[in-house]
Order: sequence, then structure tokens, then C-alpha cells
Amino acid sequence: REAKKAIADTLKVQEKEILFTSGGTESNNTALIGTALANRRAGKHLITTGVEHPSIYNTMSFLEEMGFEVTYLPVDHLGHISNEVGAVEPIEAISQCIKKKNPKTLFHVDAIQAYGKYKIRPKKQGIDLLSVSGHKIHAPKGVGFLYIRDGVKIRPILFGGGQQKGMRSGTENVPGCV
Repeated sequence: REAKKAIADTLKVQEKEILFTSGGTESNNTALIGTALANRRAGKHLITTGVEHPSIYNTMSFLEEMGFEVTYLPVDHLGHISNEVGAVEPIEAISQCIKKKNPKTLFHVDAIQAYGKYKIRPKKQGIDLLSVSGHKIHAPKGVGFLYIRDGVKIRPILFGGGQQKGMRSGTENVPGCV
């Protein structure tokens, strides 16, 4: 609980909005697959960039195989829209553009390279889901978290023990989380 509170405090969010994972890849997979499956009645169109980390790109390919339509946005000469080439994206401006077009659209941010280096305020910046990997901030490998804004409709992708309010089955890596 203390670790969850400490993380929530850095983002100015509620503790219940933090889900511990095994790292960035699981966080990205849970965010993308979990929300796509839970919200498919609202639409099956996903948008990403053409230069994402494999944990995003391969997950999008999987979702395409499941019948989702994916649009891959190109980047400009500075590498914007992607952090994979070192560009820092204007997250708040992107969110405002998305939400203006359709306020119900969910906005996921892969913040694995940014968390701990930049001020991130999901509520203020319009971020619905945010992935983080512990080893990028000097935590042990094998731990991370996913911020899920309260009210976001999402399904678990790991089943079995019902841990973390049924959202992620499996024994939590308590020492890693701490």
C-alpha cells in the first residue's frame, strides 16, 4: 500500500488507479488489449505511430489479427510523434486534440522512458492510461505499473487468482514494488 501511495503521489492520482505489473511490456499489453476488448462496442479503430517500441507495435499487430483496425501515424523530420527516436511528444496538446474530436476516446501513454525524468500529471494532461517500467528508474527488473484512470473500462488479460481486485492475477512482486 505504501508503494502504491508513493507512486500515486508522484502522479497526483488515486492509489486505486495504480496497477502493479511485471514491467513496461505487461503494462502496455494490459492497457492496449484490456481496453480494446472492453470497449470494442464503442469502436474497433486504434491509432498509434509507425515507430513504437515492439511491446506496442506487436500488440497492435495482435489486435489487428483480432479484427481491430489500426492506423499507424508517420513521424516528422524531428521524430515527433514518437519517443522511440528520442523525441518528447507534446502529450497535453495531443490529448486535447483527441478529446476535442471525441471525448470518449481513450489515450494511452507509454511513459517508460519519461517517468521520473519529466513531470507527469495524468489528470491535467488528459492521460487515461500510462505505462511505466521499474528498471528505468533504478528499481529491480521485473516490476512496473500501469496507471488506469478511474472509470476507464478495461478487462484483465491475466486470469487465475483474482489479485489486485481481479485486474491482475498472480502473486504481486512485493519486494520489487517497494
